[in-house]
Amino acid sequence: MMSSLSPVFSSEPALASGFTTWDASDLFTILDDTSLCPVEVNPGPGNTNSCQIQNQCYPNPGFKDKPFNQTGLNVVLPDKDDRREKRKKSNRESARRSRMKQQKHLEDVRSQFHQLKRDNRELENQLRYAMHHCQHAKIEKDRLRLEHHILQEKLLNLRQVLVLRQIQQSSTCASW
Repeated sequence: MMSSLSPVFSSEPALASGFTTWDASDLFTILDDTSLCPVEVNPGPGNTNSCQIQNQCYPNPGFKDKPFNQTGLNVVLPDKDDRREKRKKSNRESARRSRMKQQKHLEDVRSQFHQLKRDNRELENQLRYAMHHCQHAKIEKDRLRLEHHILQEKLLNLRQVLVLRQIQQSSTCASW
């Protein structure tokens, strides 16, 4: 049996580094073959495992690596897998909340965008309306200025005609 083992388990002398190699006989003497028994994975309905180690040391085979209290019941301690699962669940929940928050923010931004777009259209319409009225007011102002100028010219002409008539009347009165 020793020849089939790797050189690590041989009885070679100590290496130059100062470490000794393992002796396979010392390694396997720790385990007593009488205390071990094969464990059936799925014993039949009337069969039970006769292994004393499994029945005595691990009354609950699914929780072999968990400590027991004095009554022999498993003490619930979160192990790495439980913590990992809790962390994964927490991360998933956090990611879900983050996605919901991001979606709500996006909806709010879209809503605000559409509201600002409506407000912009309304302001553009108001500006067009005001510019239209301003253009009409400018046209009306120009028309009134022209009319004012024309009326001033007529008034000036009428004054000149009146002055000429007064001069004519005064000269005709002086000649009679």
